[in-house]
Amino acid sequence: MSNCAKDRRLRLAAGAALLFLTLTSCGTPAAEEPGTAGSPPSSSAPSSSAPSAPSPSESAPAADAPPEVALAMDPSAPVSFSIPSLDREAEIIETGLREDNTLEVPPDNEGAPASWYNGSPTPGETGPSVLLGHVNSTADESGVFYNLEALQAGDRITVDREDGSTAIFEVYKSEVYPKNEFPTKAVYFPVDGAELRLITCDGFTAASGEFEDNLVVYAKLVETA
Repeated sequence: MSNCAKDRRLRLAAGAALLFLTLTSCGTPAAEEPGTAGSPPSSSAPSSSAPSAPSPSESAPAADAPPEVALAMDPSAPVSFSIPSLDREAEIIETGLREDNTLEVPPDNEGAPASWYNGSPTPGETGPSVLLGHVNSTADESGVFYNLEALQAGDRITVDREDGSTAIFEVYKSEVYPKNEFPTKAVYFPVDGAELRLITCDGFTAASGEFEDNLVVYAKLVETA
């Protein structure tokens, strides 16, 4: 992996607490601590009976088994994405941080693309790659990330990259967070595998005319082409 990719992740970890996302009148102030799920309880209870002797296969060492390596790709900027279950395709542009440490967001005009936050790994590279998009446009509700809440676990997201390769991700969860409880570390901080985060607005409130929440879709790399 290139030094610039390592430096990018270090900058991301150091500065993520200062990030602020503004998408179509919707903010996501960085939370001090991400929401964390508790460990699942053990399904087995201790037994007072003597343990049975292991079978030969159980006692045989697995020294020859290769260590499991998380699927990942070399760095390459994204150029477009598709979500087959939503019949959605769009280009991806690159955005970064403004001088005040707020996230630069993609334009909100009709047909505007999504953007890749260049402080995160490129899609397919080890770590959480972040794509931003609007839920609506200035004309109607057909924003690039419109209806993103319809995605379900197992749905695929395909990202075409500048080097001609393709990263294929599988959704494993989506979460809605109030903008004042945005889990910055859970979304932006490094992870062991290659993952994708799609971030957009949610929770439109007619009384205020604003989006009160953010929707985050989490996906992991499952295939390359």
